[in-house]
Amino acid sequence: MMDMYTVAEVSKKLRVRKSFVYELIYTKRLRALKLSERRIRIPSSALEDFIRNFSEEEKGKL
Repeated sequence: MMDMYTVAEVSKKLRVRKSFVYELIYTKRLRALKLSERRIRIPSSALEDFIRNFSEEEKGKL
């Protein structure tokens, strides 16, 4: 079974505010599971995909 992270855990890993993680989720740049109205979990694979895609976007800008 894959690891799942809370918004707070992802914000700590990325060293950003929780509000930025929510923005990434709502703009569909970061995949997440909405378990209930107040419970959101981010699969570890989604976080890895986000980081990989972000790195590729940055390479294209250079």
